[in-house]
Amino acid sequence: MFKVFFLLFLLVPLIELYVLIEVGSEIGALPTILLTILTAIVGAALMRHQGVATLQKAQNSLAQGQVPATEMMEGMLIFLGGLFLLIPGLITDALGFLLLIPPIRHALANKIIAQRQAEYARYKGQVYEAEWTEQTEDGIRHVHVIQSGSPKAEPDVIEGEVLDDDSGSDKKPRPK
Repeated sequence: MFKVFFLLFLLVPLIELYVLIEVGSEIGALPTILLTILTAIVGAALMRHQGVATLQKAQNSLAQGQVPATEMMEGMLIFLGGLFLLIPGLITDALGFLLLIPPIRHALANKIIAQRQAEYARYKGQVYEAEWTEQTEDGIRHVHVIQSGSPKAEPDVIEGEVLDDDSGSDKKPRPK
């Protein structure tokens, strides 16, 4: 993952610089600079307008008792599009404007949500972890439980750890 980010931080500015130089040689330096500034201003206004509209859709979903998953993902994509528009360069501006086109953003948000749901369903039942503090007759104790195993595995494996705040004695968690 580090290599991917390293390459992105190295290659994207170089490609942006190349495109800016090529566009500048065709239309001139001042128009290229003004075009870059204009895309940032228009992008910020567009991001603000679409962000407010998405927030209102999310509030309507919540008022109807529905989870605003698509609206939340669209909000993240609007933020990402705005970030791309604020980065100087024409390629990132094009990507930013693509993320601000509602049909494209909506389709991309639904695709990301579907991928996450499929990934969750694939790993469902693998590992559960819980942690809590409970008051007992002997004082307060901290319980940490990890349950692992696939849904088909028999029997379930449960690991536990108890940390007592008041005493140094080792107490085992009670099975439920």
